[in-house]
Amino acid sequence: MPRQQLPGASGGSESADRGDRVPTVTASPRCGRTRGQALLLAAMLVVATACAGVSNGESAGNNSRGPARRAGARAELMSTQPVVYVPNSIDHTGTTDVTNALQSFIDQVNNGSDVRFHPNGNYRVEGTLFVTDKTLTFDGENATFFATTRGTLERSLWWISGGGGIVFRNLTVRGANPYAGLANNAYNPALAKQHGFRIEGVDGIELSHVTVTDVYGDFVYVARYAGIPSTDVWIHDSTFVKNGRQGISLVAAEGVIIERNTFSQIRRGTIDLEPNGPNQSVSDVYILNNSVGSGRLLFVASHGLGPVNGIVISGNRLHGHALTLDDVPPTGEHRSNWIVENNTSDTVSDTRPIRFVDTDGVLVSGNTQPVSPKVPAVELDYDCGTQITGNTFGGAKVLQQGPTCKAVLTIPPVPVIPGRS
Repeated sequence: MPRQQLPGASGGSESADRGDRVPTVTASPRCGRTRGQALLLAAMLVVATACAGVSNGESAGNNSRGPARRAGARAELMSTQPVVYVPNSIDHTGTTDVTNALQSFIDQVNNGSDVRFHPNGNYRVEGTLFVTDKTLTFDGENATFFATTRGTLERSLWWISGGGGIVFRNLTVRGANPYAGLANNAYNPALAKQHGFRIEGVDGIELSHVTVTDVYGDFVYVARYAGIPSTDVWIHDSTFVKNGRQGISLVAAEGVIIERNTFSQIRRGTIDLEPNGPNQSVSDVYILNNSVGSGRLLFVASHGLGPVNGIVISGNRLHGHALTLDDVPPTGEHRSNWIVENNTSDTVSDTRPIRFVDTDGVLVSGNTQPVSPKVPAVELDYDCGTQITGNTFGGAKVLQQGPTCKAVLTIPPVPVIPGRS
């Protein structure tokens, strides 16, 4: 649909849906990473803007071929794994605390094993289960791992450090936060690091068909270990309901796919892309086709102290939550390559929902977000190579601040993850 341009906003950054020019859309490999070919995401990126070069581009969402990340150590998990059953001597009725017993068992399991828990078991874990430098699959067989005591600040239920080729599937994690959800007291800074899954420096991890609820911290927290970021992270087909902090936090991660999950009753931001320091970064992240319910703060928040580049947010459906996104790099730095397309929200936003600051290569296309006409739908502050096109914002406009400048939009490489088609 035609877009009106605000006074002072030049034609390059707030285009009027012109299809006569297509900027350069490339996908160059990151230094030191092996690239193959992989499926990209859905329709052709039509990025018509005077702020970029001209060539044919691939989409962030179809079955066309494009650059991809290596599969890494996880490939070995595609072969037959020996199955190791958790012994019945470890209480699976939830009566006693089995933290130490389960930890001793996990420490002794050989790499490459498929660990199976008691079907529909209940494992009371008042401490933390550490998975360190391992390559394992954990199949919960619909078991629940839960805490009943308040615990301490650093008590995540699962804490995975180092290693790779790790899978968690078919299990529930339930924290001990009696106020989890939207209430003010759901957030307790003294307990805010009690995450469901704390993932640090892992090269390849999959969370499949898991449920996390009632935690004081994040459902999933992804960071680095001994200076090494987590890579090739796949979180899919899972349910995340009621917590005390962020939904999923990415602090130091490269190559992440978050897709087909259900989120609701998030105390703070649903997805938080926030490096904790200048030597940490978040890159090549795909947030796809999730169902997002109520949350107190932003859908996607990206402040922090380091780079956040190569982000695709596509096909997400928000109910009772606006399509809110705020990307603000550290002062004096620029971020790059953000694509926000084909997302829908059924909730009117009375404040500006989307903002990019100092970001080069931005596409906001095909989104539906009702916005009060009193506020802009998108705010662009000193960004280069931007395109805002084909959105339904209910008459709200785009506010651009800063000069027009050129930049090339580069589609981030898609992680090549075994088992993902």
